[in-house]
Amino acid sequence: MADNSISQPPLAEVWHLNNRINLKLLDALTDQQLAATIAPRGKALTSYFAHIHMARFYWLQRRAPALAGKIKKLSSKTSSRAALRQALIDSGKAMGELFAEAERTGHMKGIASRLGPVGFLAYSVTHEGHHRGQILLHLKIAKMPLDRDISYSLWYWNKI
Repeated sequence: MADNSISQPPLAEVWHLNNRINLKLLDALTDQQLAATIAPRGKALTSYFAHIHMARFYWLQRRAPALAGKIKKLSSKTSSRAALRQALIDSGKAMGELFAEAERTGHMKGIASRLGPVGFLAYSVTHEGHHRGQILLHLKIAKMPLDRDISYSLWYWNKI
């Protein structure tokens, strides 16, 4: 009888792919794009990246306080590209540890206990993908769209 099971990558590996996509997007932005706002006194793109990091911080505080203690809070208004990048690296690593542990144990503390580790991974990746979409739309409205080739490259997951 043939084995019809499909080998799945570890949850942490999927998570780290998501984080590399965020970093690729951040790295692709010019300083002018990163500072772009679409309304007077509106948010700059830095706020989306800071929000992604802070959401991770929030999730980690509730699910793995020791991991949350390894990362720093970040201001959406004063964060430089370098600070944003490092924060995403640090919180991405901590979230990867959370998912690796959840895969080992089969459960996760908090709301994720209802969803399970796979459900929480789906929720987390969807949340960050939503904000990547907002960033791309923000750039389009600001008439500073991301280079088309770079935009498409965010979907070449086997190369990221």
